Amino acid sequence: MSIYRKIQKNHAGRDFVVGDVHGHLKQLQKQLDALGFDTTSDRLFCLGDVVDRGPDSIAMLDLIDQKSVFSILGNHEAMMIAGFESPADVQLHFANGGEWFYDLNRSEQSRLVDKVRQWPWAMAIDTGQGTAGLVHADVPDSSWEKVEKLTQFAAKAWAAGAAMSEPHIATAAQPLLWNRGLIRRLYRDVLGLDRGKMTDAEYEDAFRQWTAKLADADSEQCRPFRISGIDSVYLGHSYVPVATSIGDCRFLDSFRGEAGEELSVVCINSD
Repeated sequence: MSIYRKIQKNHAGRDFVVGDVHGHLKQLQKQLDALGFDTTSDRLFCLGDVVDRGPDSIAMLDLIDQKSVFSILGNHEAMMIAGFESPADVQLHFANGGEWFYDLNRSEQSRLVDKVRQWPWAMAIDTGQGTAGLVHADVPDSSWEKVEKLTQFAAKAWAAGAAMSEPHIATAAQPLLWNRGLIRRLYRDVLGLDRGKMTDAEYEDAFRQWTAKLADADSEQCRPFRISGIDSVYLGHSYVPVATSIGDCRFLDSFRGEAGEELSVVCINSD
């Protein structure tokens, strides 16, 4: 499968995008049931990081068929691949919720790694009202064209089965799977959240004013979130307390498995 995938319009049902699930299959299923998700016509798109931390990583991986339930690659899947490829990379994955993977036998590890290596790194979905881009972490220079170029840069090595550490793959993975450029701008420049300059009480108070501050954002603050080459972009990877829209960006990583939290699941093709 291509590292960059274009998805045609869903003429039969609804398309949903969900933020980082991290192994919480029961929570996902509960919310899909509440939405009346129809497996015969609706489609679900995951923003990567379907594994680690929660109890159902294997079941989440098996759920992804890239036909009705899709996923792009996240940094946690990348850590899983790297840990399988090199003992030197095991500790990073293990320390970030990946211990379940190293309890599996080598054959099962290989099956799961082979599966996620077929996942695209980015998607462009025809919603019927425009094109929605999906990428896990960041959009370098607020340019979807750069997302496409980075996937093209890594495509040959990725298709050949090269390791995560291969230079072309590593160069593309850093901005697309790991970086936090846009979310840092959101926290610092729009919301005024700066851990280094605020007391804990000040930070928590500002965090509670999240929605109000977003509503007050001016055009200059919104400028980095206007993404060229695409109509809208959905991102995971970095925590937001609620699904957050600014400019062309939709940040959906809102679930940490704590009481009262929900996954951000949004319909992208409703009229």
